[in-house]
Order: sequence, then C-alpha cells, then structure tokens
Amino acid sequence: MAKQRHFSLEMTEIADVRDLLVGFEEQNRVRIELRVSLIVKAGDPDVCIYAATHDHLGEIGDLPPSASVSVKCSAMNLRTWKAALTHVLYALDFQLALNEMQDGGKKRA
Repeated sequence: MAKQRHFSLEMTEIADVRDLLVGFEEQNRVRIELRVSLIVKAGDPDVCIYAATHDHLGEIGDLPPSASVSVKCSAMNLRTWKAALTHVLYALDFQLALNEMQDGGKKRA
C-alpha cells in the first residue's frame, strides 16, 4: 500500500514541510540538512537558512556535503516559510545540477 501524503497549499503544517523534504530527498537521492539561524547586523535581525545535501546512504556529517546553500530571508524578500523553503530547495537543486554537470553528468549524491 502506498504512503498517503499530506498536501496543503499554504505549507502551514509540519506534515507539509516533511513531505516537501521527503520529495526532495527521494528525487535527488540525498539526505538534506537544514539549519535556521538568526543573524543580527547593525541591530537588525534576519533569518538565515542553511541547507546541505549528503549521500543518501551515509549519516549527515560523515562526509562533506555534496552541495550547500545559505539564504538570508530579508535579502531575498522571503516573507513566508513556504517562500523561504521553496527558494532554498530550488537553490540547492541548482547547486546539485551544477555539480553534476562539472562531474560530466555523474550524480554525486
């Protein structure tokens, strides 16, 4: 029996984020690592999201990431979690594609 996935257009629930990440991992055959941090510059706080991909067979941290991106939300005018996560995953997917092209079409992850 196939897993039933939960989808909402607003990405307001943890299940929405989970399903987005599961889909990305399955499509790219990677494990994804996300870190959210607060950066304060000149008294102005900003949310920064770091994402990295790792070999799908290993543990996160065993080897250097196969791709990574860091996004400052205010710099990209990202106002919602949906926009921020979508942007981060597109940027990460693009980085994976660049790495694959540099390796002559061989998937790194």
